[in-house]
Amino acid sequence: MEFEANQDQREILDELQRAVIAGEIDSCVDAAERSLEAQLPPIASIEGGLTPGIREVGDRFGRMEMYLPEMVLSAEAMQGAIGVLEPHFGAGDSYKKATVILGTVKGDIHDIGKNIVRALLTVNGYQVIDLGRDVALTDFIDRAEDEKADIVAMSGLLTTSLPLMRDTIRLMNDDGVREKYRVIIGGGPTSQEYADGIGADGYANTAFDGVELCDGLMGAKSA
Repeated sequence: MEFEANQDQREILDELQRAVIAGEIDSCVDAAERSLEAQLPPIASIEGGLTPGIREVGDRFGRMEMYLPEMVLSAEAMQGAIGVLEPHFGAGDSYKKATVILGTVKGDIHDIGKNIVRALLTVNGYQVIDLGRDVALTDFIDRAEDEKADIVAMSGLLTTSLPLMRDTIRLMNDDGVREKYRVIIGGGPTSQEYADGIGADGYANTAFDGVELCDGLMGAKSA
């Protein structure tokens, strides 16, 4: 973070980090509001407070020191703070890396993992268009076209979700738009082998892997 925070601002950044780790939504939102009052640039609050907090959550989750319900609360706390900060991004803030269309495929209403992915991608500089759950394959494509998206990310927890992911990519090919997007998949029944088999650009085993995957794909796209 290039911004040099004073002591009061540093305390707010520390509180943002602590609140994310603790999964305290109200405290995180309050700290975000105080950061604006203290004239902390929103990006500084994200990079200096929220991002270190969620990285620590990921590390603890990997060490099995935190579990999924706690991780969900941390993601929700972070998302609440981002909601306060986003409207205050300045015209010169180059925060958006890429636009991601995200959703749980048709017939599947599970969205905990998807919501964590959304929060992590957002705090890592992506504009995320979350279509929610039970999303028709045509909706993924239509919104990707409308938003001029870079990445289409499909999630599913049921084995019945798998054909929908395959069919979305097939329809993209039929419509002649497949090469416009990086397509990634994730969720319980998915795998790298399945991603390769249906022509996806990648597979993420965890939400944190999803951020790394998007970073890698966007690097490849811009190369």
